[in-house]
Amino acid sequence: MPSTRESRNQTRLQLDSGQLDLTGLVLADADEPAFRTSLGALWSGDCMDVLPMIGDEVADTVFADPPFNLGKEYGDRSNDMRSDYLEWCYGWLAECIRILKPGGSFFVYNLPKWNIPIGAFLGTQGLEFRHWIAVEISACLPIPGRLHPSHSL
Repeated sequence: MPSTRESRNQTRLQLDSGQLDLTGLVLADADEPAFRTSLGALWSGDCMDVLPMIGDEVADTVFADPPFNLGKEYGDRSNDMRSDYLEWCYGWLAECIRILKPGGSFFVYNLPKWNIPIGAFLGTQGLEFRHWIAVEISACLPIPGRLHPSHSL
């Protein structure tokens, strides 16, 4: 477990050197994570390739920040202009719900245009909407004349 150390009115989080035991969390033939600590593991890849490797009801929290389907150029690693955007979202959302523990938290960061139907879908899957989080980031993204993504379910 992490510990804290107080020094000159500062608290620093210190991680132990162990690694999270993935036994029971991921399938036996799952790819190794790109990064792992005692607190968690991180995989690099398409979520629809990674999520099926994770067991049912093992995640306390899921945070998703998908492309916003605005036609933004991300290079060849992401398609940000899908005619089937909501259907695509419903696929990975269902996988996220599958891995989420009962009582766990699920955060989806997207535009209100998409979070409204996404929130409705999550409700049909038995999740309960709790809070809408608004984030003011216009000072961080100085793009004149552009709207900025600023809401999370």
